[in-house]
Amino acid sequence: MTANAKAVNVTITFRNTEGTEPIKNYASDKLKNITQKFVHHDTEVHLVLTVEKNRHIAEASFHTDGHDFAGREESENLYASIDSLAETLTEQLRRHKERLKKHH
Repeated sequence: MTANAKAVNVTITFRNTEGTEPIKNYASDKLKNITQKFVHHDTEVHLVLTVEKNRHIAEASFHTDGHDFAGREESENLYASIDSLAETLTEQLRRHKERLKKHH
């Protein structure tokens, strides 16, 4: 890591399902990529993956740059839920970045 690289630590909690390495790696890589693109500080991301009957839910939250970011998506499989969550968080971070640019 370089001196100005941001460390993104993803904590994953599984509810009502066993966490497999492929799903952990997929979710972690996806969230690290989007947060490193927009975030300027070391960040701790909390991800909760839940399975309830046919509902697969992905929820994430983190605090950075003085703001809280959170998202919740559900679908019929965890990978799709993670993808939707990543899009939701990317959009939140993009809007936040645009707001910061307008104020400067």
